[in-house]
Amino acid sequence: MSQKRVFYFSSDSELLEFDGTQFAESTFKRAKKGFCAAVVPSYEIRTHTFKIEAESDKERLDTLVEITMFEAGGLNIEKEYSITYVKHRLDFESSWLIEAFAVEHSKLQELFGEAAKKCGRLDLLAVPYMVYESLYTYEKVEREGVDLYLYISEESSFAVLFKDGRYIAHRDLPSLDSIAAKANVTSEVVKEALKNRGLESEAYGSDELLLIETLQDSFSKIVERVAQTVNHKRGVFAIKGVDRLYLDFERSAIPGLWELFDSYGFDGSSKGALLCCEELEPAREHNGVEALYILAAAEEKVEACNLTIFEKKRGFLKSHTGKFLAVSAAALLLSMGYTLLKESELEAIESENGALLANLNSLKERAARMRKVLAQEKRGLEAAAAKLKESKEKIMALEESLDAALLIEESKIYRREMTEDINRAMAKERLLASSFEQNGSKRVEVEILSSYAGRDRIAKFMKELLGMGYRSVGTETIKLDEDLYSSKVEIVR
Repeated sequence: MSQKRVFYFSSDSELLEFDGTQFAESTFKRAKKGFCAAVVPSYEIRTHTFKIEAESDKERLDTLVEITMFEAGGLNIEKEYSITYVKHRLDFESSWLIEAFAVEHSKLQELFGEAAKKCGRLDLLAVPYMVYESLYTYEKVEREGVDLYLYISEESSFAVLFKDGRYIAHRDLPSLDSIAAKANVTSEVVKEALKNRGLESEAYGSDELLLIETLQDSFSKIVERVAQTVNHKRGVFAIKGVDRLYLDFERSAIPGLWELFDSYGFDGSSKGALLCCEELEPAREHNGVEALYILAAAEEKVEACNLTIFEKKRGFLKSHTGKFLAVSAAALLLSMGYTLLKESELEAIESENGALLANLNSLKERAARMRKVLAQEKRGLEAAAAKLKESKEKIMALEESLDAALLIEESKIYRREMTEDINRAMAKERLLASSFEQNGSKRVEVEILSSYAGRDRIAKFMKELLGMGYRSVGTETIKLDEDLYSSKVEIVR
């Protein structure tokens, strides 16, 4: 139990007091004296990832991130946003990899304005993907290795990747509400079905065909997207694989889900339901994770990404307006108490005001120059990138021409060998092909058909070809039609 208590506004607008292990109902009167926080819903956050030149000056980096979010991140210049970010130093480049998060001020006012008004402020509005960092801070999970957290709930779902206790990536996923809408049932029905019967067809009646097909299709796409995110981050963060996979779903398992992950190459990962706060009821498990992160931020054990616009206001006399009125009042009293006012004091005040105004104008000019320089740098980078792309395309075209001219006979042999290899691998895994398209001597696209029960054969087919020495074997499109999977596989020699 922590000596410090925090005040947590849950997604249900409850005000709860948290001591590190348990929740207790609280009041705004008590909260005014403590650390108050909430977590922003993931569906309200706009994210953008980009590289930026390594910059040690935080103020300049903050400015560059804000400019990039408006120029490339799709923010509306007519609206106000709260922006925060995480940065990763790239090992082989003198650059930062920035992932920025932005929320409109109007949305924050709509969600938290009333609570902030009653409490006097909100010290932290956390980014939801970051909350699992507290599990490492308080040694709830092992820090070393790569962890994947899969959060499933009615309003939002997402997957989050951590490496050695540090956040590296996330992927937003379909919520239970969106899945329920496709199945024409309520989210409560979907939640009950997932907890008790999972993704296995035999657990559903003949009148529940739409429900089980929707669940299987939705979670096949969820696992596929998670796998794509992991594969995309392998090279950037030197990830060999996922060591541990945690399901954050009210401490429940989903029958059949881990087998689906295994078919996408996660068979070497340990898997289980997330258990963070044992003294809380299962439905409060994720609230406990969020509150634990808020506690870590209050104790300054994590450097939290903060989207708040409701910081604690300074005392009136400490504000610029208060200071101004205090000085004005003092001047008025002096003028009333003394018949003569020294002209030197008035000149000093006017001189100070003039200096402040000149400094303000100088800062505005510097900001304008910096924006102009940044715009010129961006145009130069875009021109260089376009020229590089054009050169690469010319080189690629030349290489293809030379290959076609010198190896036209050998390409026939290669095509025949590829066809034979693919046919052998399909025969071994007892798969059928609905289409077979060969592009040149090095690339083949084949559409594979498989039953749901034999869905892992597609992954085994791909591993078989990789074992034969093919450079790349991948799939981007998987469709489920009743009990039949259709997957388009691209094979590159």
